[in-house]
Amino acid sequence: MPITISFSRKFRHLGLAFIILLMSTTAWSKVSLLEKYQRLKNGDSITLPDTRINLTSSVQDDLLSAEVNNILHTPFDTLATVLSQANNWCQILPLHFNIKACTHEEHNDAEILTLYSGRKIYQHPEDSYQMTYQFEVIQWDDSQLSLRLRADHGPLNTRDYIIELDALRIKEGTLLHIHSSYRSSMLSSILTSTYLSTLGSYKIGFSQIEQDGKSRPVQGIRGIIERNVMRYQLAINAFLNTRSLPETIRHEAMLASWFKQNDSFPQQLHEMDEAEYMKIKRRERQNQQQLQQALNDVQHPATTPQITMISELD
Repeated sequence: MPITISFSRKFRHLGLAFIILLMSTTAWSKVSLLEKYQRLKNGDSITLPDTRINLTSSVQDDLLSAEVNNILHTPFDTLATVLSQANNWCQILPLHFNIKACTHEEHNDAEILTLYSGRKIYQHPEDSYQMTYQFEVIQWDDSQLSLRLRADHGPLNTRDYIIELDALRIKEGTLLHIHSSYRSSMLSSILTSTYLSTLGSYKIGFSQIEQDGKSRPVQGIRGIIERNVMRYQLAINAFLNTRSLPETIRHEAMLASWFKQNDSFPQQLHEMDEAEYMKIKRRERQNQQQLQQALNDVQHPATTPQITMISELD
């Protein structure tokens, strides 16, 4: 039976969830962190206008990957301390339009993050795609932090989703490197092509390619993975920029910070106005808190004194 654009509701949700889950690598970059830093500092790397951000992407057979490098003024010790804690990622990742919720739990000495991914509009976690990542700190010493989030399987037979983050202590503060990739499937490639020929046909990425003798921004699948890796870079920035605020106002400040940064790249990243974004994320935050509380109750059930139990039975 030929595949058409008229999918069932559930299948359509899987397709949409797949498209926005284009974050993840199977090996550390061959270029050292120190060399990446020197290239940025000396102007040898192409950076986005008025930034110290270098962003690249590649497609090799079924492996799609993107990476971003950025010089931050945040002290290395501060960044390493907060990003090495898995639960903090459940504040960072849901700033993204398409992440509807995130929960954290410990299972068999492993730290697990469950992401609920869906459309940009408000969506309840039950209506989104659930994906489980294992969180692991690979290295953490006085000068470098390396960590990995890995999910073996994704929607539509995609696999090997990995988000790798490296941070290096430098004079300015911290060099932050994020490298992500995933392996596609035949079905995911068909769905992505359909999306890129319709709803996503006008969207662009950040890096430039030569076409017809002119330099043009990438489009297609490279544009998708570049936009996603940039949004996670901006989410980390928003989390770090608001870390010292009181807990009562911090989440709202993070949302505002992320949205402002996102809209500073309107051609690539703009999707909706700020009021709509804030309204959606407030509701999704409540859903996430309920999911996390339910997990906590299972992992650490409250103990009821025996006398109370007897009283209730009476």
